[in-house]
Amino acid sequence: MPTKKEPKSNEPNIKDFAKNKRHTIHSRIFRIIFGKTIAQRMFRIYLILILLGASLLYCPFSLTDGKYIVYLDPMNEKFSRAYTFWDALFIACSGFSDTGLTPAVISKTFTVVGQVILLFLIQLGGIGVISIFFLIWNFFKKTNDVSLKQMVMVQSERGNEKLGNSFKMVKKAVGFILISELIFGLIYSVWMYAVPAYEQASFISGSDDLRPTHDTTTLLHCYHNYGQCLWIGIFTSISAINNAGFDIFQGTSSLASYRNDWNTIFQLFIVIEIVIGGIGYPVIFDVMEKRKNAKKGIKTRTSLFTKVALSSYFIIAIIGLILAFGFEGIDAKLNTDEYSIFTDSNIYHEFGKAEGWNKTFCIFFNVMTTRSAGFSTLDHNLLCAGAKWTNCLLMFIGGSPSSTAGGIRTTTLVIVAVAIFNKIIGKNRVSMYKRTIPTTKVKDSLIVFCASIILVTLVTLLITYTQYGQDDLPQFQLLSVFYEATSAFGTVGLSVGITSQITPLGQILLIILMFVGQLGVSSTLLSWTRRNPKGNASSYPVEDIRIG
Repeated sequence: MPTKKEPKSNEPNIKDFAKNKRHTIHSRIFRIIFGKTIAQRMFRIYLILILLGASLLYCPFSLTDGKYIVYLDPMNEKFSRAYTFWDALFIACSGFSDTGLTPAVISKTFTVVGQVILLFLIQLGGIGVISIFFLIWNFFKKTNDVSLKQMVMVQSERGNEKLGNSFKMVKKAVGFILISELIFGLIYSVWMYAVPAYEQASFISGSDDLRPTHDTTTLLHCYHNYGQCLWIGIFTSISAINNAGFDIFQGTSSLASYRNDWNTIFQLFIVIEIVIGGIGYPVIFDVMEKRKNAKKGIKTRTSLFTKVALSSYFIIAIIGLILAFGFEGIDAKLNTDEYSIFTDSNIYHEFGKAEGWNKTFCIFFNVMTTRSAGFSTLDHNLLCAGAKWTNCLLMFIGGSPSSTAGGIRTTTLVIVAVAIFNKIIGKNRVSMYKRTIPTTKVKDSLIVFCASIILVTLVTLLITYTQYGQDDLPQFQLLSVFYEATSAFGTVGLSVGITSQITPLGQILLIILMFVGQLGVSSTLLSWTRRNPKGNASSYPVEDIRIG
């Protein structure tokens, strides 16, 4: 005779209770380590990866020896000093933030293993660590299903204004970037193998002659060495498209060995990669979708972000070019006894005497690289003051949001400029391309703009102050320090050669600027706020107050 089933007890199951308890403990530990909000998680993930990268770059297998050669003069032993963890931290942050500032010569400091670690940091920071994580996660899960939490995380790092399109957009943009890296890497490899390039004299040597000159007897090691060409080409391609500015050529002169005559074609490829990395993932996705739909005969509207990002990126570049050519041209006429690109006759030519073209393209390339790339073909100490201030402005602005660039971003500047202009003409709303920008977005843009000015100015003054009273350290002009600070904030990497000579505190301040430039001012500010801030539920009576 079958027995009756006993009714289920209402008492809690001990196993379920223990399981829930463990889950609660794990959740608390996760929140303590990574934070509660999206901005906090991004902030802490970035910080953990930089510390991990610094630890790896400090290990013996990453270093050629226990000392490194300072960027200023690789031929002078007095500038060599012990390699410290602070140096590793600075280079790791510079790599992950795609900046390019470094106190060391990368090719002489790191082994191939160290260079691979640095390249991995550059790629992680450029594409976006959260984006890469979820792409790999979904690849191994073999599914296209994306949770809401995943979409929000991806959107906050590299997404566009539409949450639903963010994951698809990142997937397509990352694929395009990886293919571009490979194609351009192979182009550079073949070029470096076939075209002779000579080692450049140190940008800042011990002599008084600071003009960039070639040692016409010392070929670069990669010439007719395809193994080396392939590695340097891939490294340069990844560094360029991620707007990092790192290079592993021998010496300290960045791309100066490839700055003249036929090598301007090489530089043009670099500029193309800089633009691809600097315009933003949403723009790449929008262009790809528009072309795809056009083939099907479907008309699609170009998003407001794409219109503003593309137009502002190139308009700012054109203004920068006009200012740079103007300042250098005027300086060449007024100060005939000083160095000027326009009067430089000490230019080496391998294939011809295209002196005018070389000088013009030299200014063009070095203006385009201020957009967040950091490659250089001349010593920036040789620029006149007006050209330096122009570069500072361009580096402070940076590139587009959701790109590999830093700075306040082009769209922020456009919104602030239009808001000021509309205030002058009496308009209450900010409108562009027949679309109205939300008031909250205008306020956020003004906050980002003002906070960035305060931060960069404060760091500039603090670094200048830390140099005073140090007998063993040089005293820098304020413009030189400001140049380095805007380069760090814009994650550019252009330098006037003072990074290796500032105090450890000054280097920490530059690390903060690089970190903020990579994460973004908005995300950095939000990373310090609570999930549910107190005081939002109540408000005080409104009272007007006069302002300037």
